[in-house]
Amino acid sequence: MKSKHACIALFAAAAFAGGAGAALPKRPPPLTKQAYATQKSQVDAQYQANRKLCEGMKGNAKDVCEAETKGRADALKAELDARYKPSPDASFKAKNVTAEANYAVAKAKCDAMKDGARDRCLKDAKGAREAAIRQAKVEKVQETGGAFASGSAAAHRHLQAGAS
Repeated sequence: MKSKHACIALFAAAAFAGGAGAALPKRPPPLTKQAYATQKSQVDAQYQANRKLCEGMKGNAKDVCEAETKGRADALKAELDARYKPSPDASFKAKNVTAEANYAVAKAKCDAMKDGARDRCLKDAKGAREAAIRQAKVEKVQETGGAFASGSAAAHRHLQAGAS
């Protein structure tokens, strides 16, 4: 019984340590205006090329291709914006755009399924989107420092009074 509790404590400590290390992700340096413009035009050119590839397809395959193409371009542009003008809000927006793009692709793939399988697929896709958005919110709070970011002495006193 004691070894069971020791294992649980060990896993909890490892999870906490892993989460603490993940709280400070390494970011690439901000983009210069010229690099931003260059990369944005590359994304646009790739989007146009991918759209042309989708034109030769039919039915659900075409819908999936178009969703992937648009989603990839939107996500890349949002990431470029976040790197050009870095902020917690820009990073949060980029993660939300990516979550929505992944959801659109998953929905398009689910449309090819029938009845119960389609319903389960859509439910899983919606759950994945919601989880990604929740994770983006957590990361934004971690990035901004949470309630103590402003150094609010009143908020700190309030929390200490509640603990007493």
